[in-house]
Amino acid sequence: MWFRSSRYRSLRVNEKFRFKCTRCAKCCSTGPNVALTVFDVIRIAEFLGKHWRTTINDYLKVIVGDMIPFIALRGDNVCVFLEFENNMPSCRIYPVRPLRCRLYPLHLVSPSSDILDLDLWCPGVGIGSEVQPSSKLIKHYSWEVKEHYTRIMNLVLHNGYSPLKALEKVLDELWIEAEEKKPLWVRVDYIDELGAT
Repeated sequence: MWFRSSRYRSLRVNEKFRFKCTRCAKCCSTGPNVALTVFDVIRIAEFLGKHWRTTINDYLKVIVGDMIPFIALRGDNVCVFLEFENNMPSCRIYPVRPLRCRLYPLHLVSPSSDILDLDLWCPGVGIGSEVQPSSKLIKHYSWEVKEHYTRIMNLVLHNGYSPLKALEKVLDELWIEAEEKKPLWVRVDYIDELGAT
């Protein structure tokens, strides 16, 4: 493709690559910030003990681009949840960090594809032992991405909702579901079982 960056290398979902996190915090301290799913928002809010509305107001931002609402972590090129302890970077919400963060230095090309993009910009790529992406994490994250966009865009395209009202309705519905039913996607132990890169 003419617009493909040399920053990325394509991998198959089951392909191994060499990686070891160097704890450099480069992925947390340079823009653009991470896009979240509505499921990420609910998990983060529950972990912080806050309502999803407060969590968005305090830590996230919503950008509407051509009828599509995008939720992202706040911060001027530094994640709002990045902290330092004894000069070592740490994540304030590490157990419920966005699934996109759990997957990094890999990115989904599409939730329906068996191809991933490996971010060659990450200093940990190419060192350490060979690792294989967690198929459970990829499968679940793909499901969340599909559900996120399907639910929101159905309300926008077929039910006449504005993008922000659609996002608000979906978050309200998931908040109630999380409170009343405790589905797997909201449980920290389940998310931890999905693994990470």
